[in-house]
Amino acid sequence: MKPLVFVLAVALAVAGAGCAAGSGSRPVALASPLEVRTAQSREFDAADPRLVLKAALNALQDAGFTIRQTDAELGLVTGVAEWKSRGVNNGLRIFRWVAAPFTYGSSLLIPSGRNEFSTLEATVNVTREAGRTRARVSLVARVTDSEGRVRSVQAIADPLAYQGLLSRLDKAVYLEREGL
Repeated sequence: MKPLVFVLAVALAVAGAGCAAGSGSRPVALASPLEVRTAQSREFDAADPRLVLKAALNALQDAGFTIRQTDAELGLVTGVAEWKSRGVNNGLRIFRWVAAPFTYGSSLLIPSGRNEFSTLEATVNVTREAGRTRARVSLVARVTDSEGRVRSVQAIADPLAYQGLLSRLDKAVYLEREGL
């Protein structure tokens, strides 16, 4: 249940940013690439980047992501969380059939909604820097229709979206160090 709550919280943050952008107000975003990188990154005292990489893999799985790709040499883990984001409008579907005799069937031409699928892709890049290990997380939200056509793609720049995932990574690094 907790992974679903985390994924839905990130999705709501993304949707809220999209709604704010559409209403004429400025979305919550970071001003510079350096600010984005800082919000996405965390440094660890662990000397072994493989430990942090394994912890990142575990943190993504604990958050409900399916691991799609790993590369230990590059220090890269990619995970994806997918869900159906919009269903068919059943009320409109019923209306179409009820109104069909009165509209000579033309009400059946009214679309009753479409299915859309949302994907949240998380990529973790782990690098060793001067005795420390840095992990950088990037999130991308993608919406596709039922036929697989991409409807929208949005890189997440809101620092709040990264806080939950980075705190999970902190805990996962601790658990890896302790061998739990």
